[in-house]
Amino acid sequence: MSSSEIADNKWEVEASKPPVTNAGAISQIVLIGTLTLFFAYILVMSAVGLFSGPSENSLEEQYKNLNKAPAAEAAPAE
Repeated sequence: MSSSEIADNKWEVEASKPPVTNAGAISQIVLIGTLTLFFAYILVMSAVGLFSGPSENSLEEQYKNLNKAPAAEAAPAE
């Protein structure tokens, strides 16, 4: 190999390395990491919701008990 080919090859190796030391690259890494964690959270909580039993204090139960006021509270005081 000639010296020009060796020099060209070193330039190609350096050019193929991603720039991870500047602020833009670090912010992109943080952004993608944050989005990955967010979607992993959504996936895990979806699995928890699918496979866990019904909650006793769910919104549906609260709505059913909304109109069931005790008789003492429903009657006006005289």
